[in-house]
Amino acid sequence: MRVLLSVVCLLCFTISLSAKELDVVVGWNKPPYVISQDHTGFEVELVRAILAEMGYGLSPIYVPFGRTARLLKDDTVDIGLTLNRAHSIDRSILSDPYIVYQNVVVTRADRGLFIESIDDLKGKSVIAFQTAQSVLGEEFGQALASQTTYIEAARQDRQVDMLMRGSVDAAILDRNIFNYFKSSNSAYAEDKVVFHELFSILPYSAAIPDPELRAKFNATLRLFIEDGRYQLLLDKYALENLLYKLPAADISK
Repeated sequence: MRVLLSVVCLLCFTISLSAKELDVVVGWNKPPYVISQDHTGFEVELVRAILAEMGYGLSPIYVPFGRTARLLKDDTVDIGLTLNRAHSIDRSILSDPYIVYQNVVVTRADRGLFIESIDDLKGKSVIAFQTAQSVLGEEFGQALASQTTYIEAARQDRQVDMLMRGSVDAAILDRNIFNYFKSSNSAYAEDKVVFHELFSILPYSAAIPDPELRAKFNATLRLFIEDGRYQLLLDKYALENLLYKLPAADISK
């Protein structure tokens, strides 16, 4: 029995050694996509499951969103999450899109603000997510770049709090992230807001410099989508599947 137990322990040790841990750069806490304190959230769980299927472990490195591209350029990590062609990064290392965000302008309903275009944001105090000026397009960047009442924040719970407490006129962030933080705070969970849909949906990819690793990631991601595991994880976090709203050319580059 002791011999058998020793063999089993040796086998488990060998398997754990063979499952190489990959350093994966993840943006700071942005529930329900990334819940850093528990190493969970839709993106973290999805990528962890994909890598496990490939025979790898995930070692998360949480950084402010703007630092991901820099770490990849320094060649110190294996994968960077939540990136797309608008970021300052070599497009050839991007995987197929694994998630789609829908950024919206949010205002308090009791303010009665009229916002039907980016121009309508001029002269208003606005807080947006980090790197919004590069992600949301040239028109947005030009309209808000010189506006002293425009700021970007790494912590998106701060965006929601500042809007709901009246410190800013508008917040710009993903719809699901806003709903998560708003519903988590009893001080304003029931307060009414308005979503102004000024922006297109945005697909995001993983940046994977190693071409073989990237190809395996893409193949495994497609398998997860086809066999329903992707949808089950979306359902767990009450997220809408927006992948199918992308043009076919964007789904696999």
